[in-house]
Amino acid sequence: MHNSGIITRLFFRLLPVQIILVAIGSVNSIIDGAVAGKFIGPAALSVIGLYFPMLKLADTVNAVLVGGSQILCGKYLGRGELDKTRKVFSLDLFVTVCFSLVIVAAFLTVPGLIAKGLGADSKTLDGLTDYLKSMSFGVTGTMLASQLSVFLQLEQKEKLTYIGIAAMAVSNISLNLIFVKVLDMGMLGLGLSTSISSWLFCIIQASYYFTDKAAIRFERKSIDFSYFKEMIRIGMPGAVVQLCQTIRGMALNKIILAFAGTTALAAYSAVGTFGCAYFAVTAGVASATRLLVSVYVGEEDRAGLLMIMKTSIYKGIGLVSGVAFISILLAPLFTAIFCPDKGSEVYGLTLQYFRLFPFSMPLSCLFVIFSNYYQCIDRMKIVHVTSVLDGVVGITLMSLILAPFMGALGIWLSQIFAGFFPVGAILIYTCMVNKRFPTSIESLLVMRDDFGVPKEDRMDLTIRNEEEVLDTSKAVITFCKQHGIDHRRSFYSGLCIEEMAGNIVRHGFIAGRKNSMDIRVVMKNDSMLIRFKDTCKPFDPKEFSQMFTPEDKTHNIGIRMISRISTDMEYHYVLGLNVLSIRI
Repeated sequence: MHNSGIITRLFFRLLPVQIILVAIGSVNSIIDGAVAGKFIGPAALSVIGLYFPMLKLADTVNAVLVGGSQILCGKYLGRGELDKTRKVFSLDLFVTVCFSLVIVAAFLTVPGLIAKGLGADSKTLDGLTDYLKSMSFGVTGTMLASQLSVFLQLEQKEKLTYIGIAAMAVSNISLNLIFVKVLDMGMLGLGLSTSISSWLFCIIQASYYFTDKAAIRFERKSIDFSYFKEMIRIGMPGAVVQLCQTIRGMALNKIILAFAGTTALAAYSAVGTFGCAYFAVTAGVASATRLLVSVYVGEEDRAGLLMIMKTSIYKGIGLVSGVAFISILLAPLFTAIFCPDKGSEVYGLTLQYFRLFPFSMPLSCLFVIFSNYYQCIDRMKIVHVTSVLDGVVGITLMSLILAPFMGALGIWLSQIFAGFFPVGAILIYTCMVNKRFPTSIESLLVMRDDFGVPKEDRMDLTIRNEEEVLDTSKAVITFCKQHGIDHRRSFYSGLCIEEMAGNIVRHGFIAGRKNSMDIRVVMKNDSMLIRFKDTCKPFDPKEFSQMFTPEDKTHNIGIRMISRISTDMEYHYVLGLNVLSIRI
């Protein structure tokens, strides 16, 4: 069976970057809001609020491009098709730059018109106009940075993302103090600080792609628009989610004002500002799931997908539940950030919402895990349905039911009850597809019958030490003979395991560490496919191929023999995994 340790390590290695990438938007908003409120004035906070729809526009496009390109590239890397991965990567960056330049042109040529369209009045018009002009310089850097973060994870270069995020936060704070406090540049300085910081983040990440180590690289000649339609189609659920959240925000604002008043709206806004930090954990779990699932879908690894989903559900939701519990305990501290007056009505409502909101997180996490999974396996209808239920219908309907009787408390509780709508839709959907009630995680996955390889035609094995190599080799030979493979190819399959697995154990495993490798043996189309997967130190495919040069007849003789008897041999490195596939 699959080694859950490898998948668990991958999951929790990918998770921190995904969480930070979502949370960083909240951190920057808090930084800018604090600086604006303290050094510019209340009107500056209104300007930042008015600019929010432009952020949502950029987030919507980023969600589509990141989602579509990430899933496509994951599938292609899972199949070892590096050329197609580069084409999608190049197209993604080209489209991102083109769209961002349209926004830049609009911000610079008609900022006043855009400001009025966003709702600016006489008090905020000049400030928002200045803010749009200065923010225009960072739009391209911001959008490119979001795309590069995804691809750096595929090449296990998350450290650059961590460094970039830290540099961006520090530079944003420093430049804000210089431009706003010292030079008194107002909203113009606030926007310039964010723009320069965004470009710093982008440049730090992009530096890797100017080195020879980058397997995925931008090539102008590789831009292939034939992938554009599929990339947008796959990524479209991201736009639906963003659109639903925008509509939900507008609807809830009206419901809160109608049934709870302005103090409740202030409490809702305070928790909403902090909400990105909450959402970052659930979004991080979902994004890490999507990244892993896309690769394993490309490999048509049915058992691997099941293991990923079990890891996401049990450990991902467990993590989210832990964060929710801590958030409830820290609710008074969070409330004090926005409402220092503990005797005010708004303090009481804000504290109440901070204590109730975390209860919605586990169900929300379950929904986004399955939504991203269904997106990867191309079950788009259920993705769109659940996105609308989660984004608009559930919470709006529950608020309309509860608010007239319970006021603000009813709206806070609706956040929790709304989570049952998309989860219920997932259960109904799986009942319709499977024609029975789902009784296991595997039944919830609704994989096509022809996806992957039947259990009887595959072996999933794990090797943890050199002693297990020989036993695994014998088990593979037996498996081959049971499937009618001739004696010669059965022997070669066992020899392949013995030589290649032994080589990985001897030269790849590190003393003192919990080492392991997964081996999958598949009987398909009258050929035997053996796939080795491990988390050992990566090696360049070109260096690997040089081991088969005929100059030294005794060097790596076992590996040379395997190269001669195999009909195909492919190597690629993805998500921190060495993946070697040999067909005999």
